[in-house]
Amino acid sequence: MRLIQTLLMSCVLSFGLMGSLALAQDTNAESGTTIAFGDRQQDTSAPIDVTSKQLAIDEESNTALFTGDVVVIQDTMTLYAPWVKVFYNDEQSDIQSMKATGGVTIIQNEEAAEAEEADYDLQNEVMVMTGDVLVTQKLSAIAADKMTIKLDDGTALMTGRVKTLLRTGGSSKKDDE
Repeated sequence: MRLIQTLLMSCVLSFGLMGSLALAQDTNAESGTTIAFGDRQQDTSAPIDVTSKQLAIDEESNTALFTGDVVVIQDTMTLYAPWVKVFYNDEQSDIQSMKATGGVTIIQNEEAAEAEEADYDLQNEVMVMTGDVLVTQKLSAIAADKMTIKLDDGTALMTGRVKTLLRTGGSSKKDDE
């Protein structure tokens, strides 16, 4: 995943700095950068479609473990990971949360986010991605240690060591020569 991040950052740098990534400092939240991510209102009550190579269910702990090329689709959001664990409520009638690890990619519309792991709290409509987080929006990118996505309004807070590479709308001097 480090190679993908390096290649994306290099690609973004080749198009110049300062540009189209929607971000703003949020002084009311914990120290970090707030960005728009995905739909303005992700439907967290929509059905969840999971595809994997293997499924192990543990009724005593109210969990299901999906392994092997796992793809999770809910509404307009798609999550890819090698390992996803689903946690059900005590009655096993509703999903409380999901944890994906081993290199996670989330795609929503034209935006993508990568991280080492992601925790999706369906009850509170929040997803937290940690470990070398990289978000790409068109040709711009932002990297951080952690990203907390509020799915009800489509905002994300990037915290930790935040680095932003932005694409300009104009041509570079090198192109004009």
